[in-house]
Amino acid sequence: MNQIQERLSRLRLYMKTFNIDLCIVPTADYHQSEYVAEHFKYRAYLSGFSGSAGTLAVSADQAKLWTDSRYFLQAEQQLAGSSIELMKMRTENYPSLHEWIASEKFQHIGIDGEVFSVQEVKDLQACLKENAQLNVHFKTYDAVWTDRPALPDAPAYLLDESICGESCDHKLQRIRQAMKQQHCQYYLLCALDEIAWTFNLRGSDIAYNPTALCYAMIGEDNCRLYIDENKLSSEDKQKLSDLHIELLPYLQFSQDISSIPYNNKVCFDANKINYLVYAQIPTSCQAMHLASIVGSMKAIKNETELQGIRRAMIKDGVCFVRFWKQLEEQLAENQSPGEYELAMQLAEERLKQDSCVGESFDAIVAYGANGAIVHYSASAETQTKVAYDNILLIDQGGQYRQDGTTDMTRTLALYQSKEEIPEEYLQDYAAVLKGNIALGLATFPAGTRGCQLDVLARQFLWKQSCNYGHGTGHGIGHFLNVHEGPQSIRMEENPVKLEEGMIISNEPGLYKSGRYGIRLETMVAVKCLGESEFGKFLGFETLTLCPWDILSIDSKYYSQDELDYINRYHQEVYQALSPYLNEEEQVWLANKTKSI
Repeated sequence: MNQIQERLSRLRLYMKTFNIDLCIVPTADYHQSEYVAEHFKYRAYLSGFSGSAGTLAVSADQAKLWTDSRYFLQAEQQLAGSSIELMKMRTENYPSLHEWIASEKFQHIGIDGEVFSVQEVKDLQACLKENAQLNVHFKTYDAVWTDRPALPDAPAYLLDESICGESCDHKLQRIRQAMKQQHCQYYLLCALDEIAWTFNLRGSDIAYNPTALCYAMIGEDNCRLYIDENKLSSEDKQKLSDLHIELLPYLQFSQDISSIPYNNKVCFDANKINYLVYAQIPTSCQAMHLASIVGSMKAIKNETELQGIRRAMIKDGVCFVRFWKQLEEQLAENQSPGEYELAMQLAEERLKQDSCVGESFDAIVAYGANGAIVHYSASAETQTKVAYDNILLIDQGGQYRQDGTTDMTRTLALYQSKEEIPEEYLQDYAAVLKGNIALGLATFPAGTRGCQLDVLARQFLWKQSCNYGHGTGHGIGHFLNVHEGPQSIRMEENPVKLEEGMIISNEPGLYKSGRYGIRLETMVAVKCLGESEFGKFLGFETLTLCPWDILSIDSKYYSQDELDYINRYHQEVYQALSPYLNEEEQVWLANKTKSI
């Protein structure tokens, strides 16, 4: 029996003690965060699968893990020998978690309702068989995870308005105005990035995400922030006090909800509040789901935020150019750095940039066949050595305290001449890059949704009977989470309209198992192109400043318009980055951005 099997055995013993037929363990914390602190990585502990998305279901004789296409290959590798069956989400012949539960005869299902959203619990209840019972208080940590890490207690701090572009006081006014329109007396905030945006608050309780563990309750004429006040400096506590924001202990939030006065209307986003918090709302109050007020406000960046992110893109571009140049020099000297070593080099280079506090996610440096694992993660022990004669995919980003958050992917052909590069790869690279260009140059009427644009990025891949399983675009925060909503560009329906000021990624890809992966990602901002008798029309401003790999570009696969665009973009990159480079680096960049 290996380590994972031993952990599952302890869980099953505990389940048997409490007559639980099925235990469901998500990847989540009390705030429905995408990435979680070590204290909340219970699913990873039980399964051995380290991906950021996945749900584990354990019964007396079965264990199954659901994850999405980004992690299929990684999960297959990490679950090997664990007795846990991989369930591929949105894939033919694989039932969803809810479909599987509905097909089984479980009578007693146990979950920790503190790490499930209200909507998730309702969806789960809907698939249960008649007379089946859902125990939302089934906490197994103490019995199974005996060395569980403590809750994080990193310092938190307030950002100056000159960085955010809007004061906390003004944001609260806007939130209360939206509350008034809904006749709402109390608004509950649980999502960490939304609280961070509202209060101009940042922290480091979760790796890569500059957020702090906290809750907030906004009333018509009062405001409470639930946070360990030892995280904050005396100066910041005074600033919050001056704004009439009351500081209270983090874990007091649920208790205070139960004390909300009789007959008030309490609003929240059912996808962003955990079930046990929701259950504390007095029955004498009206509890109402409301699509996140703050999420919609946060998604539209003000001019200060946009200017900051433009500065961050210059810094990120300079960082990547220096890293790329150094990599080529290493290969020319017959060195073979490992993937993990390169990720560390990239992180070190970024930290040389002014106001950089670290990465915005765990960088993906994937060589050869590893590139086909969408969210591949190398370690010092498992890394593959990088050399000539293969493909290298690098997905990376940074957090810049004074500027913003970045996310960029480039795919490099590590060959000494174009003649050595496989023709199949050049054609595949073209299909991906042409899709990125088509989406980046799109013009569309106001009111357009991301799902209506997604085909622009996929069209050339579809012509080759190829596709990719992940979304084409996600929102990006301003010195906040690298993934944010509510906007997206993906095949699935999303009712959220793209609006001026939104930032979103443009990242088509292609992944050929056992061979290579290609992803080309830029960040774009939605901008107004003008108005006509047919209304307002929008487009995208490309924010990312980094060359495409011209060695991977074979002109015969591109139209003249596409080649002209690539050349224009490369000139913009050179003009923006060259002032920050030394003479040798400028020569290198000039070669990488020369006309095709």
